Amino acid sequence: MKVHLQPWYDKWLKAHEDTNLSYVSRDHRGQAQLHQVHFVRDTLCGMLWADVPYDKRGNAPPRDTCKETCYVIGEHTSKSVPLPVYSLERPDLGVQIVLRDNYHDWNVSVMLEKPLPDLGEVLEGFELDYSREEDRKRFPDGYTPGHSWGYCYFQGFPEEVQFGPYSENPRKFSLCIGGEYSLHTFMWLLMREIRGVGPWGR
Repeated sequence: MKVHLQPWYDKWLKAHEDTNLSYVSRDHRGQAQLHQVHFVRDTLCGMLWADVPYDKRGNAPPRDTCKETCYVIGEHTSKSVPLPVYSLERPDLGVQIVLRDNYHDWNVSVMLEKPLPDLGEVLEGFELDYSREEDRKRFPDGYTPGHSWGYCYFQGFPEEVQFGPYSENPRKFSLCIGGEYSLHTFMWLLMREIRGVGPWGR
């Protein structure tokens, strides 16, 4: 599947308008909402599209009144709540970022058209290599899609966007990030390097 986020969310809101699931939050009008969708759509995508004026983005059909933010390319369920797998894409910048939140942590996959020099140093402190010896033994010749490693369980991820750590492939890698603040920092650092404005920028 691959659909624009806003139309997917419109359908989710309609299907869950009367839900009593405890992990579904409520807005100021008491209507059901997914906080994570707002965080991805309004905050993370804001960093992805920071260099493109809102009116210059493509539409998100069938909601032509909404502009492009990101796509939903898979679904998974956590705490009985159907949740999306997001794909943030900027082909013109050579980057695709796939992520999901399961109310515990975020799994993130990054695909870069070209490697970024010293990105590993920029992202120091994030999980860029196997932290468990058992994972090193399980994948002596590199990660095999369709399996978990560390806390990367890839719920809802298509196999083609499941990767091993940065240490194996700096152009295609996955990692687990514990919370929104850390994910925001990761995205800010990554997009800064992609745009070439960081200390190691081109």
